[in-house]
Amino acid sequence: MVANPSPDFPYKGHLNLSPQELDPTKRWVIGAAIFQNNNLENPSLLLLKRAPHEESFANAWELPGGHVEPIDETVADAVKREVREETSQVVVEFIGGIEPMAWESKSQSNFQLNYVVTVRPGDEVKPNADEHVAWIWAREGQIDSLSMTKEMRNVVQNAFKFAAQA
Repeated sequence: MVANPSPDFPYKGHLNLSPQELDPTKRWVIGAAIFQNNNLENPSLLLLKRAPHEESFANAWELPGGHVEPIDETVADAVKREVREETSQVVVEFIGGIEPMAWESKSQSNFQLNYVVTVRPGDEVKPNADEHVAWIWAREGQIDSLSMTKEMRNVVQNAFKFAAQA
Protein backbone atom coordinates (compact mmCIF):
# COMPACT_ATOMS: atom_id res chain seq x y z
CA MET A 1 0.00 0.00 0.00
CA VAL A 2 1.23 3.46 -0.81
CA ALA A 3 0.45 6.01 1.88
CA ASN A 4 -1.90 8.83 1.13
CA PRO A 5 0.09 12.03 1.21
CA SER A 6 -0.48 14.09 4.28
CA PRO A 7 -1.84 17.55 3.50
CA ASP A 8 0.67 18.93 5.95
CA PHE A 9 3.89 17.54 7.37
CA PRO A 10 7.06 18.84 9.06
CA TYR A 11 9.13 21.18 6.92
CA LYS A 12 6.67 20.95 4.01
CA GLY A 13 6.83 24.74 3.73
CA HIS A 14 10.55 24.56 3.01
CA LEU A 15 9.95 22.61 -0.21
CA ASN A 16 8.93 25.76 -2.09
CA LEU A 17 11.74 27.94 -0.77
CA SER A 18 14.58 28.93 -3.04
CA PRO A 19 18.16 28.43 -1.81
CA GLN A 20 18.41 32.21 -1.40
CA GLU A 21 15.49 32.18 1.08
CA LEU A 22 17.20 29.70 3.43
CA ASP A 23 19.21 30.83 6.45
CA PRO A 24 22.62 31.72 4.97
CA THR A 25 24.43 30.91 8.22
CA LYS A 26 23.81 27.18 7.58
CA ARG A 27 24.76 24.79 4.83
CA TRP A 28 21.47 23.23 3.75
CA VAL A 29 21.32 19.54 2.93
CA ILE A 30 18.42 17.28 1.99
CA GLY A 31 17.77 13.59 2.54
CA ALA A 32 15.19 11.38 0.82
CA ALA A 33 13.63 8.33 2.45
CA ILE A 34 12.63 6.00 -0.39
CA PHE A 35 10.80 2.77 0.40
CA GLN A 36 11.08 -0.18 -2.00
CA ASN A 37 8.14 -0.28 -4.42
CA ASN A 38 6.69 2.68 -2.49
CA ASN A 39 5.47 0.05 0.00
CA LEU A 40 4.95 1.22 3.58
CA GLU A 41 3.23 -1.95 4.88
CA ASN A 42 6.34 -4.15 4.70
CA PRO A 43 8.98 -1.45 4.33
CA SER A 44 12.53 -1.68 3.18
CA LEU A 45 14.40 1.60 2.89
CA LEU A 46 17.00 2.56 0.29
CA LEU A 47 20.37 3.26 1.88
CA LEU A 48 23.64 4.13 0.15
CA LYS A 49 27.16 3.40 1.43
CA ARG A 50 29.52 6.34 1.06
CA ALA A 51 32.78 5.75 -0.78
CA PRO A 52 35.96 5.29 1.29
CA HIS A 53 37.57 8.37 -0.28
CA GLU A 54 34.76 10.70 0.86
CA GLU A 55 36.11 13.35 3.23
CA SER A 56 33.06 13.20 5.48
CA PHE A 57 31.46 10.01 6.79
CA ALA A 58 33.54 7.63 4.64
CA ASN A 59 32.02 4.12 4.40
CA ALA A 60 28.91 5.18 6.32
CA TRP A 61 25.40 4.24 5.22
CA GLU A 62 22.97 7.08 4.58
CA LEU A 63 19.79 8.17 2.86
CA PRO A 64 20.20 9.48 -0.68
CA GLY A 65 20.69 13.23 -0.52
CA GLY A 66 23.05 16.12 -0.77
CA HIS A 67 23.48 19.86 -0.68
CA VAL A 68 20.91 22.40 -1.76
CA GLU A 69 22.72 24.23 -4.56
CA PRO A 70 22.23 27.75 -5.94
CA ILE A 71 21.16 26.17 -9.26
CA ASP A 72 18.10 24.61 -7.57
CA GLU A 73 14.96 26.71 -7.97
CA THR A 74 13.51 25.26 -4.76
CA VAL A 75 14.31 22.78 -2.00
CA ALA A 76 11.94 20.33 -3.75
CA ASP A 77 14.06 20.65 -6.89
CA ALA A 78 17.17 19.90 -4.81
CA VAL A 79 15.56 16.70 -3.50
CA LYS A 80 14.61 15.60 -7.02
CA ARG A 81 18.06 16.44 -8.42
CA GLU A 82 19.99 14.70 -5.64
CA VAL A 83 17.83 11.55 -5.78
CA ARG A 84 18.33 11.40 -9.56
CA GLU A 85 22.10 12.05 -9.33
CA GLU A 86 22.70 9.56 -6.53
CA THR A 87 20.30 6.74 -7.45
CA SER A 88 18.91 7.29 -10.99
CA GLN A 89 15.45 7.26 -9.37
CA VAL A 90 12.80 9.84 -10.29
CA VAL A 91 10.85 11.44 -7.44
CA VAL A 92 7.11 11.40 -8.09
CA GLU A 93 5.67 12.73 -4.85
CA PHE A 94 6.55 14.10 -1.42
CA ILE A 95 4.46 12.26 1.17
CA GLY A 96 6.01 13.30 4.47
CA GLY A 97 8.73 14.97 6.42
CA ILE A 98 10.86 13.35 9.10
CA GLU A 99 13.03 14.88 11.76
CA PRO A 100 15.91 16.93 10.38
CA MET A 101 19.46 16.49 11.53
CA ALA A 102 22.16 19.00 12.28
CA TRP A 103 25.93 18.64 12.57
CA GLU A 104 29.04 20.75 12.59
CA SER A 105 31.71 20.36 9.93
CA LYS A 106 35.14 21.98 9.87
CA SER A 107 33.82 25.14 8.29
CA GLN A 108 30.13 25.52 9.14
CA SER A 109 26.84 24.32 10.57
CA ASN A 110 24.92 21.88 8.42
CA PHE A 111 21.14 21.35 8.57
CA GLN A 112 19.55 18.42 6.73
CA LEU A 113 15.86 18.43 5.85
CA ASN A 114 14.54 14.88 5.35
CA TYR A 115 11.52 13.94 3.28
CA VAL A 116 9.70 10.70 2.54
CA VAL A 117 9.20 10.49 -1.21
CA THR A 118 7.76 8.07 -3.72
CA VAL A 119 9.67 7.30 -6.90
CA ARG A 120 8.69 6.17 -10.36
CA PRO A 121 8.02 2.41 -10.19
CA GLY A 122 10.29 0.09 -12.11
CA ASP A 123 13.38 2.29 -12.25
CA GLU A 124 16.60 0.48 -11.43
CA VAL A 125 18.73 1.80 -8.55
CA LYS A 126 22.06 2.93 -10.00
CA PRO A 127 24.22 4.69 -7.40
CA ASN A 128 26.69 7.37 -8.41
CA ALA A 129 29.96 5.42 -8.24
CA ASP A 130 31.94 8.58 -7.46
CA GLU A 131 30.12 8.98 -4.15
CA HIS A 132 28.76 5.56 -3.16
CA VAL A 133 30.12 2.02 -3.34
CA ALA A 134 27.02 0.01 -2.41
CA TRP A 135 23.29 0.19 -1.85
CA ILE A 136 20.74 -1.88 0.02
CA TRP A 137 17.00 -2.12 0.58
CA ALA A 138 17.33 -2.27 4.37
CA ARG A 139 14.74 -3.64 6.75
CA GLU A 140 14.29 -2.03 10.14
CA GLY A 141 15.94 -4.99 11.89
CA GLN A 142 19.14 -4.52 9.88
CA ILE A 143 19.76 -0.89 10.83
CA ASP A 144 21.75 -1.57 14.01
CA SER A 145 24.27 -3.71 12.08
CA LEU A 146 25.02 -0.98 9.51
CA SER A 147 27.74 1.61 10.07
CA MET A 148 26.20 5.09 10.17
CA THR A 149 26.36 8.20 12.29
CA LYS A 150 24.15 8.40 15.35
CA GLU A 151 22.26 11.29 13.73
CA MET A 152 21.62 9.34 10.52
CA ARG A 153 20.53 6.29 12.50
CA ASN A 154 17.91 8.48 14.21
CA VAL A 155 16.70 9.77 10.83
CA VAL A 156 16.46 6.22 9.46
CA GLN A 157 14.58 5.02 12.55
CA ASN A 158 12.18 7.96 12.16
CA ALA A 159 11.60 6.98 8.53
CA PHE A 160 10.53 3.50 9.67
CA LYS A 161 8.27 5.09 12.31
CA PHE A 162 6.70 7.19 9.56
CA ALA A 163 6.06 4.03 7.52
CA ALA A 164 4.49 2.28 10.51
CA GLN A 165 2.06 5.18 11.06
CA ALA A 166 1.10 5.62 7.40
